[in-house]
Amino acid sequence: MKAYTNYQLLPVIREEETFRTPKNIILECLIFGVVFLVMEMAEGLGMSIGIMPRLMEWAREQSLTGELTQEDMIEKMNTLLLDPENTHIMLLSTGLGTIVVLLFCRLIEGRKFSTMGFFKEKAGWQYLAGLGVGFWMFSSVVGLTWLFGGLQFQGRADFSPMIFIILLGFGIQGMSEEVMCRGYLMTTIMRHHNIWLAVGINSLFFGLMHGANAGFSLFALLNLILYAVMISLYTLRTNSLWGSCAIHSIWNFAQGNFYGLPVSGIDSGASVFRMSLKGSAFINGGDFGLEAGISTTIVMTICILILLFVPLPFLDQKRDVSYET
Repeated sequence: MKAYTNYQLLPVIREEETFRTPKNIILECLIFGVVFLVMEMAEGLGMSIGIMPRLMEWAREQSLTGELTQEDMIEKMNTLLLDPENTHIMLLSTGLGTIVVLLFCRLIEGRKFSTMGFFKEKAGWQYLAGLGVGFWMFSSVVGLTWLFGGLQFQGRADFSPMIFIILLGFGIQGMSEEVMCRGYLMTTIMRHHNIWLAVGINSLFFGLMHGANAGFSLFALLNLILYAVMISLYTLRTNSLWGSCAIHSIWNFAQGNFYGLPVSGIDSGASVFRMSLKGSAFINGGDFGLEAGISTTIVMTICILILLFVPLPFLDQKRDVSYET
């Protein structure tokens, strides 16, 4: 069976005359590292501003009861950042990182947004399709894990209107990681190098960038890499980044705020349902969540094989890119 390789996004990237990036892949990766650090700083600044009112209120209370040190302030800041009640602040702050990457690609690399996969044509359809695909994929992971005995359903959770803000936040957060890893890193490498090298490098980085999360393991790393390979192939098959942004966003939202499970080791707060992990971490991923379990391995492997070998006319969008900017 022959793999699908007719990726229209590839000539768009390689034929763009104003797209400036070095041919040396080591230099490309070093530049990416700098951009990633600036992105992290921008997001950190946004989160710090967001939690500042609560931090200052706590500091005033502490100063009335005893000495307050810089170490105490840093420890409290970290606690507030991990508090599920502040999940929306963390998620919304990722929009600043997206802006950093888009400005770099547009102003420094001189590229059109179409070379990142942002096409105007059928953007809404692509996003809606991605929402459906992403929800189906994670629901498949949930179903398999339950069949394997790794989950217990605990019923509906108490409704909170905060869930709508978190949904918006995950829409921004999912886009930020896709812009960074697929829209920027993968396509920059594709400009002068083999497409599979681009998929491999961006997928490895995506897995490693979650290394500080609670419960991270080699199995979690494997599954995150498989997820990144899958979503890279989805980007290439659809010749668009819109659907990948939607998949990433709804995958995280469904995981944390629909099914009430940890998102890469993080409690994201309000949810529609509550489910608890039971049994082996090999099945349910333990503290990291289902992304580190065998069900995710199975679903991602199946999706990768489908994207590589199965004809998908509804995904393989043909487009005239001459008018894109």
